[in-house]
Amino acid sequence: MPKTDTANYINSAHFSHLFDGIDNIMLFVKDTHCTLMNSNQLFAEHFGFETVEDVKGKTDFDLFPRELATHYRKDDLEVINSSESKLNIIELFPNHMGEMHWIICNKVPIVDSLGIVTGLCGACQKLEDASVDLKPYRELSAALVYLKDNYTRKISNVEMAQIAGLSVRQFEKRFKKLFTTSAHQYILKLRVLKSCDMIVSGDGSISDIAHKLGFYDQSAFTSHFRKQIGITPLAYLKKHSLHRGKP
Repeated sequence: MPKTDTANYINSAHFSHLFDGIDNIMLFVKDTHCTLMNSNQLFAEHFGFETVEDVKGKTDFDLFPRELATHYRKDDLEVINSSESKLNIIELFPNHMGEMHWIICNKVPIVDSLGIVTGLCGACQKLEDASVDLKPYRELSAALVYLKDNYTRKISNVEMAQIAGLSVRQFEKRFKKLFTTSAHQYILKLRVLKSCDMIVSGDGSISDIAHKLGFYDQSAFTSHFRKQIGITPLAYLKKHSLHRGKP
């Protein structure tokens, strides 16, 4: 099938019918520009849309906070540029109400008959609904719920280990296996991502935001923010203030 015909088919209602009747799994298709070409109804509803047609043509930057969208775009481009799948990605995934859910996501490249990548297809499912063997997640499930609800305040591995019914060593080992990073680093990442929205929305001074998110002081917050985002919180604020000021 020629490339243009393939794109037209993927964008058609016939293709979306392939997704019908699949429970609890959000499915989506993007082109090489990371623009949504199709999805199933569950994916559309997750973002507050009534129909799949409302989703088509949108990007992650239309659906997520900017820093989360940048993170998801990076994963997409790795799949497209390498022609290799990214499987069992576990992360927090917000809906249109801002509610966060632990999901498992698989992304695979779409390759034409000439071996050229023409896009990607993704499947996301809430971890509690996943049928795959996620023993480490099930062992940590109570602690992960606690983390999701409390990552903006100071929490320790000791607390989460107690909630999971594990020793601190067991908790740290299982968390690292599941997320390929430490719980401490994952919490810092979530706090910084949350701070981006708080900075842009004007939710207090930078010092206030640092305090609300459980950082020791503004200096520590600035250090972690720069490491993850590439600029200081103040530079980020100025950048987005200028952006909002444009006609």
